[in-house]
Amino acid sequence: SGLSVLNLNIGVLWRSCIDIRVSDTNVRGASKRMKPTMGVDSFSCVNIPDMGMIRLCQVFPYIKGSLKVMAHPEPQYVQRGKVPMGPPRRKPRILLGACGCVAAVQFASICHCFSEWAEVKAVATPASLHFIDIESLPDNVDLYTDGHEWSSWEKVGDNVLHIELYRWADLMVIAPLSANTLAKIAGGICDNLLTCIVRAWDYSKPMFIAPGMNTFTWRNPFTEKHLMLVDELGVSFIPGDDAMAEPTEIHSTVRLYLESRPLPN
Repeated sequence: SGLSVLNLNIGVLWRSCIDIRVSDTNVRGASKRMKPTMGVDSFSCVNIPDMGMIRLCQVFPYIKGSLKVMAHPEPQYVQRGKVPMGPPRRKPRILLGACGCVAAVQFASICHCFSEWAEVKAVATPASLHFIDIESLPDNVDLYTDGHEWSSWEKVGDNVLHIELYRWADLMVIAPLSANTLAKIAGGICDNLLTCIVRAWDYSKPMFIAPGMNTFTWRNPFTEKHLMLVDELGVSFIPGDDAMAEPTEIHSTVRLYLESRPLPN
């Protein structure tokens, strides 16, 4: 049937990335990185006690390579049901990016999900502004566009916006990522604020992408090649069901990742 289920007996909390191979009939594996080998119409699930089935990734038959697909990260240390208390953690700083595709109509929802518990700044490409309802963005989220890059700089020695945003962020999430911007990232092109941030990015800090494009574009051979190139940079791919992943899926993947990792000072 193409449905493979990996049952993990790990209690209620499961937040580890696993190295799995997905085929039409089986799932094998185990380590910290998940690299599915693409099979035909197959996808993997994890059965977590009391939480039901959680889909990790859908593997499309027309992508034949392997991608770094985000699963849930490692759990925090827990002993006898108690989590050791430490100093309060500051809020994570999350930079959200939107590209020009129809899925950008959901960008405000993504911003709302993250702004409830994190410091959020947003970057939008010119094309994405055709789809984003700026008035619906949260009041505590600053939106930056290409115009801000130039208006904030007057002379040599002034701060450069894309560098300041890169330094500020703990991680970056580009959702939706259009085919155009995917190709730019794969080729190292930086001709707008968003791609300049990506070009300057330190990949020891996490970056997540949630592609959004029509089915014919997604199935084009260029898409596979470009995804493989960005995977080599260490970018994490959040897949959807033949479309951009739902805002709640994007949010939960990133939040679970952050909850088990200490933030820099």
